[in-house]
Amino acid sequence: MRLTARRAAPHLLAGVAIAAAAACASQGAPPGGPPDKAAPLLVRTTPDSNAVGARADRVTFRFDEVVAERPTGAPSLDALIVVSPRDGDPRVSWRRDAITVRPRRGFRPNTVYTVTLLPGLADLRGNVRTDGAEVVFSTGPTIPRTRLTGVVFDWAAARPVPRALVEAIQVGPGAGTRDTTTYVAVADSTGRFAFRHLPTGRYTVRGAADGNNNRTVDPRELFDTVGVALRDTAAIEILAFAHDTLGPRLTGVDVADSVTLRATFDQPLSPGQRLTPALFTVTASDSTRVPVAAVAPPDTAAAPADSTPPPRPGPAPR
Repeated sequence: MRLTARRAAPHLLAGVAIAAAAACASQGAPPGGPPDKAAPLLVRTTPDSNAVGARADRVTFRFDEVVAERPTGAPSLDALIVVSPRDGDPRVSWRRDAITVRPRRGFRPNTVYTVTLLPGLADLRGNVRTDGAEVVFSTGPTIPRTRLTGVVFDWAAARPVPRALVEAIQVGPGAGTRDTTTYVAVADSTGRFAFRHLPTGRYTVRGAADGNNNRTVDPRELFDTVGVALRDTAAIEILAFAHDTLGPRLTGVDVADSVTLRATFDQPLSPGQRLTPALFTVTASDSTRVPVAAVAPPDTAAAPADSTPPPRPGPAPR
């Protein structure tokens, strides 16, 4: 009996240990929980947006969780930050749950700044912010209540330019004497942009298809400029196209019908080009000239020699 008891004891103790472990495991929720699918939430900015008389040397975006050092769809955090007005490339730093932005030469006195965080910031689980954020503050005593909006079009393709680079360059007496002041914005996926709180005055606004996202207009990138006098609000359209020093060259002529020829050029014509019969010569096989009655872009009413075409052109002649 003692031998049996000694052999049975380990089995009894093992049974007690298993039961105790099972009792402990049954208490509380299982580990893990539901997966986190929420993108980082912006909880605070420094300085506060709409602050005046700001004396900060940096702007900080702070989130409710640790964010990734490398954003989604961009090579670095620098590509997600826009400081307007521009004064060199900003210094962008990662601090776990915060992004810090310092201008290259510091903040100018008596200037309204807009620091924008573009969509694309992610957390460590890959949840991406689809919305941007911005901080507006002034190192002076006031913030103007102005608004300049618009859209950038690829004129030749007749479609908006997504994420276009837009610069509003202040001209005239308000621009200062040391450097020209250039305000910067990035259009959304539909080519639309907005400048808020610009000082009143005259601006040259340039919109460009920034294909490599380097925040500058490179050769052969589409762009164009529009002048605007900003008093309170203004809205503009920018028809961007590739600029070069060569004029358009006639590359072909097709017969559209018994009285119409279709001319094709190697590049889009200027939106401001007035198309008149005087610009074209048609010669018959016997070398006699055939009078040209009217000229017009495709799918528009033909413009005779003594008429003025509509102010906004249709698609480029093909």
